[in-house]
Amino acid sequence: MVCVLLVPHHAIGGEILDSSVTRNDSFYQASIDVRFDAPLAVVYRAITDYDNLAAINPSIEESRVLRVIGPQRYRVYSVIKICILVFCKRVHQVQDVVQKGTGSIEAVTLPAVSDFRSGIARWKFSAAGLATNLHFTQEFEPDFWVPPVIGPWLIQRALRREVNETVMNVELIAREEASK
Repeated sequence: MVCVLLVPHHAIGGEILDSSVTRNDSFYQASIDVRFDAPLAVVYRAITDYDNLAAINPSIEESRVLRVIGPQRYRVYSVIKICILVFCKRVHQVQDVVQKGTGSIEAVTLPAVSDFRSGIARWKFSAAGLATNLHFTQEFEPDFWVPPVIGPWLIQRALRREVNETVMNVELIAREEASK
């Protein structure tokens, strides 16, 4: 989800392994590989708790399931505060999300009710011992202005910052669950 943005260096044990953002006309492609120092079940549960996404990413100001479409299929609404340099914008997004077991998730943006002309995001999870690897990709076309020359750099910087924050918060959840 462009539910994604910004880089504090205080992740507990996980790390960003690789990331990239490219632009082709008004379309962006983002990719990030992350290792969470947390079990797959905890990571997956936190990322699919659509009504509580702000608990793992404070840039998400609001999120909720609008409708259960079917087994493992949800329509999810979110409001994300995106800040790039000194400019901030609240972005509204509605996505149809399909959970494919604990291995992957796919979310398609609904342009008629979102601040995006198009978008698709994919999460692929794999266990790595007691850790979890995540490969996230997203293709999107914003329906708002992004500086064309430095847009990919700014988006990548924001993505890394947001993912670091998410990793830290998911790992805290895992530690709290392990101590119970």
